[in-house]
Amino acid sequence: MMTGEANTLIRLHLGCGLITPPGWVNVDGSWNARLAKHPVLRRMLHVLHLTSADKIGVEWNPNVFIHDVRRPLPFKNSSAITVYSSHLLEHLYFDEGQRLIRECFRVLAEGGVLRMVVPDLRTIVQEYLGERPFGEPSNGDRRNRPADRVNERLLMRPPAPPSENVFYQIYSSWKNFHAHKWMYDADSLKFHLEAAGFIDVQQMGLHQSRIEGIEQVEDSSRVLNGEGICVEGIKPRSAGQ
Repeated sequence: MMTGEANTLIRLHLGCGLITPPGWVNVDGSWNARLAKHPVLRRMLHVLHLTSADKIGVEWNPNVFIHDVRRPLPFKNSSAITVYSSHLLEHLYFDEGQRLIRECFRVLAEGGVLRMVVPDLRTIVQEYLGERPFGEPSNGDRRNRPADRVNERLLMRPPAPPSENVFYQIYSSWKNFHAHKWMYDADSLKFHLEAAGFIDVQQMGLHQSRIEGIEQVEDSSRVLNGEGICVEGIKPRSAGQ
């Protein structure tokens, strides 16, 4: 890939949340990202007690590119040099996650890099089996047992039922995006990237990457202390579409 060509390609940050550095197309489909573009509506929902005070106080970048990643990515073939996501893939059903990986392959140019960070299923199981320390329970309850902790870490369901607010229940049912739906370890994630056509797929450490400026988007708290694993692969040259 020629340098001039690389300068015209975009860098995609999928499921960006509050991390929206310049020079990246920061993509998010959450209701918080959507409401950031409509501050008056956002305030009205707070007045009507349809959003909590802690969420209404969070400042979201109104320039986030709004898109539901369960749908095809709205970018041209071979238009990106990099695709990055952190703690996103596990929120998709398995088939949705496979489609997203294939979509990342499609939009990447030859030689482009996909890097995905996910919670590590292996670490969660090792914690449950007592092979590594749990640390302090997230809720401060020292009576928290290994089975309770593994359920917290898997996050397949929240510990409490949804709010009784009917509007929030409708929203939760519509989005169904907060819980984890499929978990990965390094081996399985590498396998699925390779199955989609990526080559030289490797597990990497925090900020260890073939992506220039990775530290702009990668939050250390989502990787260190067993919080996540990083796997990245390259789209081969002459891969076609």
